[in-house]
Amino acid sequence: MALQKEIIPKRGEMVRLILEHVRPIGRAELIPFDQACGRVCAEDAYSSNTLPNRPVSRFDGIAVRFADFAAGPPDTAGWREGLEYAYGNTGIALPESYDTMIPIEDVTIHEVGIEVRAQPKYRGEMVNAVGENLRKGERLIAKGEVIAPAHVGLLAAGGVAEVCVFAKPRVGVIPTGDELVPPTTDVAPGKNVETNSYMIAAYLEGWGAMPCRYPIVRDDPQAIRAALQNALNENDAVVIIAGSSLGTKDYTLRVLGEMGEVVVPQLAHGPGRKSSLSVVGGKPVLGVAGPPLGAQITCDLYLAPFVSALQGLLPVEMRTLEVIADDAFRPHEVDFCERVHIYQAKDGYHIRSAFAPKTTRAQMQALANGNFYRVAGTACAAGGRTTVELLCPPEYLPEGDMLTEILGEDVKPYA
Repeated sequence: MALQKEIIPKRGEMVRLILEHVRPIGRAELIPFDQACGRVCAEDAYSSNTLPNRPVSRFDGIAVRFADFAAGPPDTAGWREGLEYAYGNTGIALPESYDTMIPIEDVTIHEVGIEVRAQPKYRGEMVNAVGENLRKGERLIAKGEVIAPAHVGLLAAGGVAEVCVFAKPRVGVIPTGDELVPPTTDVAPGKNVETNSYMIAAYLEGWGAMPCRYPIVRDDPQAIRAALQNALNENDAVVIIAGSSLGTKDYTLRVLGEMGEVVVPQLAHGPGRKSSLSVVGGKPVLGVAGPPLGAQITCDLYLAPFVSALQGLLPVEMRTLEVIADDAFRPHEVDFCERVHIYQAKDGYHIRSAFAPKTTRAQMQALANGNFYRVAGTACAAGGRTTVELLCPPEYLPEGDMLTEILGEDVKPYA
């Protein structure tokens, strides 16, 4: 097939198209309950137990019969352990015939008799009744819920040995390019180290998918077609890296168009503009731009909802933060997502552009902990307030400008 139509979406439209074309895989499997954290529940899970199965004390104290207090404070001077009262401990079933607890702090135990300083007000006070924590047949987790650590505890309490979860989506990752060599090999002149497939596999694993990374594919239409078909046969979805620009050896989009439907040939923003979305044989294929920065941003913005959709989940919104811009951020002709360095200061959070003279791209990536996404034509003056997206928890943001610390006071970002 040829390209179906020329859709060049902005960010929100691209996410909508991903959710429209990427369907949940729907394959389920039974796994041990204690390995289910983070997985998506595929069937309602129900308790096999009722807990507690006998009345239990809520804390340490003495167990009594409320009937002895119904007419007012009784004479406890001659009470004996095992007859009028019994010791009770937190979470332990009350001895037979006792129905109420008095905290140990409200009782003085004498050699003969006891003194009760706070009388119980009703039968069953300070006692957990049968089934108060959990009842047999009660639903513990609903289909479609992501299983959290607290759910694992509920499954254990409910006697659920195995839980039915959706299988992790298998996602093939194909790097392409004649210029690439694997990591840890000698880099000949004119060659470059292939890193994107390792980064993308790490993203996929972190988001709950099962990556399958393939060897580098040379820039040849038949080789790309064969690699795509093999990956599609073995996986639920595919990520293919590079080969979608306008170079003389960029064949990826052409091959995808021949094999299926190219829904999105490119994006309406940068970096990562030459990323794409296709459907081949009913399976989604996300094309990721080759330059590492563009690949990272594509993963942040689109691989995350791509994986969520495969799992039947709504995409997770990136956390945002109000910041003060130390640098002036110029407008662009298209929407633009810039990596920024966020740091804490006395007057709040600040940002600087991570892309500055004297910085290598490695330094930029190491210092970048936020995305500053700007609509075309939008600028931000130095000292202005704006909103950025976090690439790490706010607790991890450094105290102080690490860009200045590493590169010196005179380093300013590119205009």
